[in-house]
Order: sequence, then C-alpha cells, then structure tokens
Amino acid sequence: MNAGLSTKNAPSPIVVLPHYAIGSIAFIIASVLLFFISGDIIKTNLNPQVLSVTHIFILGWITLIIFGALYQLIPVVMEVKLYSEILAHISLVTMVTGAAMLSYSFWNTYIVGTLLLQVGGSAILISVILFIVNVVMSAIKSKQKTIENTFILTAAIWLLFTVSIGIFITINFAKHYIDKSNFDLLKIHAQIGLIGWFMMLVIGVASTLMPMFFIAHKLNKTYLKLSYFLTNGGLILLMLSLYFFDNTYILFFTGLIILSGISFFIKYNYDAYKKRLRKKLDIGMKLSVLAFTLLFSTLVFGILSLTNFDFLSDFYTKIRIAYGVSLILGFFTSLILGQMYKTLPFIVWLQKYQDKVGKFKIPMPANLYSEKVANAHYYTFISAFVLLIVAIFTELQIIAQISAVLFIITSLLYSYNTFMIIFHKENLKPLK
Repeated sequence: MNAGLSTKNAPSPIVVLPHYAIGSIAFIIASVLLFFISGDIIKTNLNPQVLSVTHIFILGWITLIIFGALYQLIPVVMEVKLYSEILAHISLVTMVTGAAMLSYSFWNTYIVGTLLLQVGGSAILISVILFIVNVVMSAIKSKQKTIENTFILTAAIWLLFTVSIGIFITINFAKHYIDKSNFDLLKIHAQIGLIGWFMMLVIGVASTLMPMFFIAHKLNKTYLKLSYFLTNGGLILLMLSLYFFDNTYILFFTGLIILSGISFFIKYNYDAYKKRLRKKLDIGMKLSVLAFTLLFSTLVFGILSLTNFDFLSDFYTKIRIAYGVSLILGFFTSLILGQMYKTLPFIVWLQKYQDKVGKFKIPMPANLYSEKVANAHYYTFISAFVLLIVAIFTELQIIAQISAVLFIITSLLYSYNTFMIIFHKENLKPLK
C-alpha cells in the first residue's frame, strides 16, 4: 500500500471519482471524433472541427482528470485538507457544461462566435476560478512551502490567464477590439495553456509523485528551482515575443530557455529513476516513464515550431501540428494513462478497505483492475501515437485512420479499467 496517498486529509471519493469517470468518457468521444477529422489534421487544416476535438481532449480529458487527481493529491503534497469540496463539485459541473458548449459551438461552424460559445467559455472560466480558489486557499492553510507547491500555484495562475485569453479571442472574433489577428492570439493562448498550465502542473505534481512511486530519496531540489525560474521566465519572454516581435531568433532563444528549464525537471526525475529502490516497474510506471520519453520528441518539435529557418519552410505547419499532437496525445495522455493506475486504485481501496485491514483477507489495489487490459492499451497507445506522427509527415490518411482506431481501442480499454475500479465491489474473505 502506498503510504503517501493514504492521508487522513483526503477528500471524499465522491469529489474525485466523477472526474475520472467523465474524463474517460470524454477520451472515448474525442478519439472517435479524431477518426473523422484525421484527414484535416494530416492536411494541416486547422478548421473549427479540429479545434472542437482539441478542446474535448484538453478540457474534457486532460483537464478534468487533472482537476480530480489534484483534489486527491493536494492533501498529499501540501499536507492539508482540501479547502472546499462544494467548490470542487460546482467546478466539475461548470467545466463539463462549458466544455460541451464550447466543443459543440466549434463543431457547428455556423454558430461560432455566438452566445452559446461565449456562455460556454464563461462557464469554463467560472470552473477555473473555483478550482484556483480551492488550490490557493488550501495552499494558504498549508505549512508546507515547497518548490513543488509553488509550481502548482503558478500553474493555477497560468490556467486563469489561458482561459481569459481564450474568452477574449471569442469576443474579439466578432468585435475586433485589437488589430492583432485571432490566429496570433491563438498561438499565445496555446503556448500559455500547454507550457504555463499543463507543464507547470506536471512538474509540480510529478516531482512529488515520481520519487514517491520510485521510492527514491536524497534528490537535488536545486534542479527544480532552476526549472521553475527558467521555464516561467522563458514563457513570459515567449508571450511578449509572440505579441510584439514574432522574430525567428528571439523566439528560438526563448524556446531554448524553456527547453533548459524543462531539461532540469527531466534531470530531477532521471535521478529519481536511477536511485529508485523499486527496480521493477508496474504498468502505471511504464506508462509514466514512456511519457517522459515522449517529452523529448515534444521538446524537439516545440523548439522547431518557434523558428522560421528557410530549410524547414516546407515543413513548418507539419512540425507545429506534430508539436501539439506530441504534447496532448503523447506526453500528457501517456502520463494520465499511467498515473491513473497509481492513484485511482488507491482512492477506491482506501474507501473500501482501509478500516478492514487485519480483520479480513482483502485484495491489493493492483487487484482492482485488469493488468492484461492495461498492458494491451499500453501497446495500442504507443502504436496509435507513432502512426499519427508518421501520418502527419507522410499525409497518408489511411495511416491516420488506423491511428485513430487504435486511439479508440486505447480509450475503451482504459475506460474499462477505470470503471472496473470505480464500481469495484468489496471482496472480503475471513482470515484463516
């Protein structure tokens, strides 16, 4: 049993479990829709349907799972009770409602820019604000002032900024308050969301959980401090550069700063991997290690996407698409797939069996799901990701469609295990 997750401050499972359930359903929906837009992706046609599916992946899949996981992990990382479970419930409802409205509006191009889109964006903003209030107020009560906590708080601030810019883009689409094109604003919106929100949060949470799950000690926190200042400093410079200059060499320089910051984070986790006491990796850690392997390809595509070198002029749009795919469907998805097996089984196990230890013969957390199913979607996921990257650069739609089918299979297998865990029934046997 992982002692790090068995905190007395843990929230009620009813706060956390719906996020995993709805998130897995969103993963299935987004994967099915990916099949129908695969041709647009490989032709680098960023139409409203592509934006719709992208937002289902980001809001319905990644963000919902992150919100739910954080409500369980904040007591672990900050050693304090979650500030408000009621706010967490309201945040879930408004996020799901807003994401559905936003995605529906994008998919039906004739209503883009209408009231439904703005209401959906506003609902998402409310959800984000409530989430941030929960995180910040929990942090204020916490006596743990660590660099990991600082990453999480900073990520929450970047999230608010990301959503605010997104809403402004939808309003500016109709009103044209500033001369800057919505495409340029969209680039800023995407970079802040992917690096400021997701990457900051991943660094903060993973820097706590990876050493915990590896059972690694005496790690150098200086790497995390360097990662924090370089990644945030580089992102601020990137944001200013995209808005005011959009110069190849300035963008490349800011990209290198961000790359160096993330590299220090990777170094920290690599040290944890090397010093681990738990040598054999379970399926959750295999997927998590795979995520950090995929992060290297993401960083390469990310750096190249910020440049305008002549010898890459024919590939720029493909590189930028590959960057987004690598980050969303590669790194983040792999990390979520893996960390589900390190968090959700323990949450349900604590609910069902914590007070029965020593009284009955009870299953272990790993017995709450099918390892065969988990291993199956490990391989379907890898195949799906690799084929999608190949399809982007070869423009072969059949490969993109095969990739989408494999993503659908992955989502179905993952969801099968997710619901198997959530609806697990107590299995008590008398001690002999």
